[in-house]
Amino acid sequence: MPWMDANGISIHFELAGQGPSVVLLHEMGGTLDSWDGIAPALSERFRTLRYDQRGSGLSEKVRQPIATEILVDDLEAVLQGSALAAPYHFVTVAAATMQALIYMGRHPDRIASFVFCNPFTGADPSRVAALEERAGLAEREGLRKALAVTLDKSWPAEIGDRAAYAAYRGRYLAHDPVCFAAMNRSIVRPNVTHLAKDIRRPTMVVAGRFDQVRPPAASEQFARTIPGARFELIDAVHMMPAQAPDALLALLLDFLGAQAASTTRQRAG
Repeated sequence: MPWMDANGISIHFELAGQGPSVVLLHEMGGTLDSWDGIAPALSERFRTLRYDQRGSGLSEKVRQPIATEILVDDLEAVLQGSALAAPYHFVTVAAATMQALIYMGRHPDRIASFVFCNPFTGADPSRVAALEERAGLAEREGLRKALAVTLDKSWPAEIGDRAAYAAYRGRYLAHDPVCFAAMNRSIVRPNVTHLAKDIRRPTMVVAGRFDQVRPPAASEQFARTIPGARFELIDAVHMMPAQAPDALLALLLDFLGAQAASTTRQRAG
């Protein structure tokens, strides 16, 4: 059954494949469907978990405030409920990077590697008012009214496959506006950028050349703060897995395959 009760709410999830454990965390405004072009191929070589985060997709719609720490509590509960074996290879998009880094602080021994796509690690004080403004707009008038300050910037319609964009836009507009607003407010704090220097596992940072929300230079600078991190730039927008799945998948198979092979060699030695 693709639902579980986790941390007091109903979570819609998918667990597939066999092999090392991979956890896919979607972007704000996304759903587990954001990984449709990635997850099936990964599942041929890895045990792959993806789920709709609190208030998103087919997971429960809440009316309490959402905080990043609560999303990490959800993550812990989903991992336990799915019985996915540690250590985990985390693949995150945008603000989900915050969840993975906080999880690392709680459970450093459960991390195998990280892939951060267009990573967001905390709001600059100058952006707080804008986040509150768009949260309020979505809450009052719905997602359609908020498109100009959200999806239109994250994924300009003229970039990429039209059908992929149309499908993503449809899912985006189907979000519960109250939960979407709460998610926007959740990323105001904490700022976890400083945790990057504490990463002690193989890490790859992937930036989208056409990302207007998280410019590639910012992602590259973030990568430089992580000891030994690999940086890659691909032709993609902010919603990288949904818009450029083939390019991202090639990098993931290369990076995660290398980590799995290294682990196998270590165990054999």
